[in-house]
Amino acid sequence: MLDNMFFRIVGSFILLWAILRIIGKKEMGRITYYNLATAAAMGTLAGGLASDTRTNPLYYVGPLLGYFALTYLMGYASLKSITARKIFEGEPTVVISNGKVMENNLRKMRLSTDNLMKKLREKKVFNVSDVEFAVMEPEGKISILLRKENQPVTPKDMNIPVGYQQLPLDVIKDGKIIEENIKKLGITKSWLKEQIKTHNVENIKDVALAQIDTSGNLYVDSRDDYK
Repeated sequence: MLDNMFFRIVGSFILLWAILRIIGKKEMGRITYYNLATAAAMGTLAGGLASDTRTNPLYYVGPLLGYFALTYLMGYASLKSITARKIFEGEPTVVISNGKVMENNLRKMRLSTDNLMKKLREKKVFNVSDVEFAVMEPEGKISILLRKENQPVTPKDMNIPVGYQQLPLDVIKDGKIIEENIKKLGITKSWLKEQIKTHNVENIKDVALAQIDTSGNLYVDSRDDYK
């Protein structure tokens, strides 16, 4: 019985993992009505497949694949059709316009003023009058456009030229040198070893993460257990 349960657990895990991989990061990163319903149903079915040893696995596999197919088709339809996107995912809703809270829209979304203020504070906005527009996205996140006078100053505003900035490259991760990235940067292992010593780390193995940015600056984070 235990052997049977073990194989069912492994099988349900692999099946669920494969389904989530096929659905994709975009679907997993969004919280929509059908995603929530499907996730709850698929989780229940996967749990039953793993633990209910008295029932034929196909009774769980069939519905699990069915929910996967529906999720995939809804995602595809949303991608191709604006109408389907509105039905399955909902639409953005303006909750603040020209510094004024849109109470009617809040009521439609069943969102209280307190909840709105909490979401604003999470975006480091404490005064509604500072906001030009605020939009509640279908997945529950809020997007904010501050009034022009309240927007942070950028180099462009001050006519300061800036160079192109790429993402920093990892050169050491979990105590191991990333060979591919040091080749891209044109640096050597010996140079890297000498540089981490300037950050009070003697051994590559004691580095949790090291990165080099576009300007050539080296960031080093040592392991927590490094003395």
